[in-house]
Amino acid sequence: MSIRIAIIDDHQLVRDGLASLLHDLDTDIEIVGQGANGAEAVLIAEQEKPDIMLMDVAMPDINGIDATNTIREVAPDVRVIAVTMHAERSFVTGMLSAGAMGYIRKESAFEEISTAIEEVIDGRIHLGAGIKEIANTGGRTDTLSARETEVLTMIAEGKKTREIAAELFLSEKTVETHRRQISRKLKIKTCFWRNWTILNIIKYFL
Repeated sequence: MSIRIAIIDDHQLVRDGLASLLHDLDTDIEIVGQGANGAEAVLIAEQEKPDIMLMDVAMPDINGIDATNTIREVAPDVRVIAVTMHAERSFVTGMLSAGAMGYIRKESAFEEISTAIEEVIDGRIHLGAGIKEIANTGGRTDTLSARETEVLTMIAEGKKTREIAAELFLSEKTVETHRRQISRKLKIKTCFWRNWTILNIIKYFL
């Protein structure tokens, strides 16, 4: 099955370059649309419903943050990855809060874009090199471990303890221990667990 991708950037050269690289990377990738601003991004999302939308942040008329907010409402299955030269914390937090599932810099190696696409297609969040550190500036010191983050993600996906244990090859007791540690670090009361979503996980990193 092909991966349908749309590219949104106000520079034609960038759009054409990404399209060419993606086509050379994998013949199963199909470019279904290109746009130069947020308004065109929303239109393409509604009409073409791509699997992935590579979105610049700073664009004329409607920026990437506002466009992503709208796309999450009109075409919620479209997964947005920010591809931008801007690494300021306000841009990073703005895109992630709007619902983007990835954020990478344009100067990153093309292999990182490929990795981001693979991870986001699998339902995972991809923060490029240095982006997590930017998002965490001024953040908490009592952070989750890699395993705790993995468990938290699966909880937000609605998976039960036994399912998490099976997928991660852990005992249910170990999963519950991770759960208690996450509750303590993030100050989540047990009764609020069911309200956690992927967006909450994103906000943890902000």
